[in-house]
Parts: sequence; C-alpha cells; structure tokens
Amino acid sequence: MRALMMGAMMAAAMLATPANAQDADDLSGTWAFQTNSYGNEQFGVIMSGAATFTATAPNRYDVRLIANELIVQRETSASQMLTARQNCTGENSEGQITITCQLSEAVEGYEPDNFLLQAGTSADELVGALTSGSSPQVTFTRLR
Repeated sequence: MRALMMGAMMAAAMLATPANAQDADDLSGTWAFQTNSYGNEQFGVIMSGAATFTATAPNRYDVRLIANELIVQRETSASQMLTARQNCTGENSEGQITITCQLSEAVEGYEPDNFLLQAGTSADELVGALTSGSSPQVTFTRLR
C-alpha cells in the first residue's frame, strides 16, 4: 500500500513539470529524495518523498515538497507514517543549495523540513543533509 501511494505521488509530481532539456546548473524539475536512517534509542526514522523545483529568479526556486516520514518504535516494531506537504524556497549560492520549508497543512507533531545540499556525482543528483531537528544524510535524484 505504501509503495503504491509513493508511486502515485511520484507520478503526479512528474506530470506537473514539463520535460525540457536542462542546464546542469538549473535545478528546475521533479526530484525524489531519501534520507539515511536516523532517530534515537526508542525510534528509528527514515524520510523519503518528492520535490518539484520551479525557477523564480537566477539561482532561486519555489519548491513544492511532499515528505513521508516512517517512524518505527524499536522495541515493538510498531510503525507510523507521517506525510507532510510543504511550500519551500530554494537558493543556490556558490554551489550550496539551501531549502527552507513551511508546512502547507498542519501535521500534528511535525516540524517543517530544511535541507543543505550540493551537487552530487552527476547533474541529476544532489547530496547533503536534512538540517531540521536531525541531520541525516539525504540524496535527491532528478526524475525529470
């Protein structure tokens, strides 16, 4: 069920962005992302989702982001999925990409996400860290 939800969400996000040839410095498009595992002794957490970047000015972006945070209680293996829709701003300053978000819908117990990224091994990869609350590594991969 979760895989189906994620697939439908990614398909919808991909349809929202036209397929254009992209310059390596242009972040416009749809990206999937996933963090490494994080949490504490009681809970294990992993986040994944999709983000659509739309250029608003040179090196500035409006970013619509959907984050799915899977929280697993380590002792019982009970899990909970939180989904947060967020409106974000992105800025690429000398190769450092900052994404700062605000929740577009309130989700109990969920704080907005922020990321600090840089180019990965290709023009279709961004790597860095989730910088809000916890700081696990994250990888963004361009879908289109």
